[in-house]
Amino acid sequence: MKLKPLFGVILAVSLLPAAMANAADIKIGFVDLNIAIENTKEFQVGSNRIKALITNKQKELDALRVQIEQAEKNMLSQTMAMSPERLSQKQSEIKELRKLYTRKQQDAQEEINGEQNRLRSAQGLKLAKVLKEFGKKGGYDLILPKAQIVLYSNPAHDVTSEITKLLDK
Repeated sequence: MKLKPLFGVILAVSLLPAAMANAADIKIGFVDLNIAIENTKEFQVGSNRIKALITNKQKELDALRVQIEQAEKNMLSQTMAMSPERLSQKQSEIKELRKLYTRKQQDAQEEINGEQNRLRSAQGLKLAKVLKEFGKKGGYDLILPKAQIVLYSNPAHDVTSEITKLLDK
């Protein structure tokens, strides 16, 4: 039973010289996918659009928050002069404003996430096409993502800037 693992190791070691000889003929490139996408003009424009959206949504939320704070302040300052029914009504109004704030906050986050996903998705589809064309034209056997899995890659094989330039075309 213990001969199978030993046989596997012997086979792998015996095939190593052949694999090394063929490895010299393999052309490999590495791409930092995030940098390739994030450095494109289209991504920068989309990113600025999303930042403007975030700013606008934050202004809306801030205005509503100020309205809630003012309503609470007014209610507290007039509590002694209000009838129990009027106090209850004011508390209900503030509660509704808080619900509205929470809904608007969630809606804003969903809209922002949607915009970010659309931007990344569009760039991802474009990236896949560019990588395929680049690999074929450049005679690459492999183009790998430069990620945490890769422990070392020769910087000479990093094609990230070339991919970014092609994405911008």
